[in-house]
Amino acid sequence: MKRFFKLAVLLSALLCMQTVCLSAVNDPCVVLETNFGNIVIELFPGQAPITVDNFLGYVNSGFYDYLLFHRSIPGFMIQGGAYYFYNDNIYYWPPDQPPIINESYNGLSNLRGTIAMARVSDPNSATSQFFINLVNNTFLDRANAADHFGYCVFGQVVQGMNVVDAIANVPTYYINDLLQNFPYPPVGIYTAYVLPCSSPDCSNFISDSRVNLKDFASFASQWFDSDCNSANTFCQHRDLNYDGFVDVYDLTIFVNNWLASVTP
Repeated sequence: MKRFFKLAVLLSALLCMQTVCLSAVNDPCVVLETNFGNIVIELFPGQAPITVDNFLGYVNSGFYDYLLFHRSIPGFMIQGGAYYFYNDNIYYWPPDQPPIINESYNGLSNLRGTIAMARVSDPNSATSQFFINLVNNTFLDRANAADHFGYCVFGQVVQGMNVVDAIANVPTYYINDLLQNFPYPPVGIYTAYVLPCSSPDCSNFISDSRVNLKDFASFASQWFDSDCNSANTFCQHRDLNYDGFVDVYDLTIFVNNWLASVTP
């Protein structure tokens, strides 16, 4: 029932955001619903496959739901993905996936509006925490970083930079050595979810002019393939809602594109 409800939310959101993520058909988009408004982020699996896999894992598991943007430095960045607020207290929510390698070698730059992984001094220590650049922070790029590693960019805000800027303007306070720039009143992420692919091209698996039975046969070949979610292939692009499986939720999206004309 929970997954069915989430699908209904995703499809409803898709109807409202069809023009948001069209720069690359197979790039997934994540929505962060906050108490300041929605932030839509296009992810770049082609340039940062491990980092995108990691981020989508946290999104799809519901890890980010009810967490905070716990660090804000105007003129620099806002950071989230580790703390929650309950009964006027701040609690740490530990990551449930291992650290990932730093893909900062991908050539993407920490420009205004990009999202990158936060980490500690170990360059390969990123887990669940991320930050959104408020300005061009090119000193964080691998080519310019003092540690010669820098911070991995893996996506770009495509809608809601006004929300990001509004969050950055919330007054901040020193809580302790770990929370030196805590926004208060708290800035919460109500929920985070992935938008299903919004283009009929995503269902055109054999690259002809129409979504038809040939595409369905190709789609069915990945049905419930337990190994198809690796290396950001999104089940050879048959995983249309980017949750790591080809199942009835993807079939629903496919059927909605049935007989649609596409660009071969």
